[in-house]
Amino acid sequence: MTDQELIIYFENATLPAKLRLDRASTQYEVKDAVQRNIEMLKQGDKGDHAKHRLIQIMNAIEHPYDGPEIPRR
Repeated sequence: MTDQELIIYFENATLPAKLRLDRASTQYEVKDAVQRNIEMLKQGDKGDHAKHRLIQIMNAIEHPYDGPEIPRR
């Protein structure tokens, strides 16, 4: 997926306040995180990390994680 396709995807996406990415990761303030990562993607500053995080968020929106959490002690 190109950078432009990711930006277009998130312009039209309905973003929750909190999103479970996987068993160990939860993204809080999803809208702010998406905006931050899009800005980094546009600037080229840590673009690979920003693109990876946006893809993680996109995958979590399309396929929500519904498995168990990591057990707490």
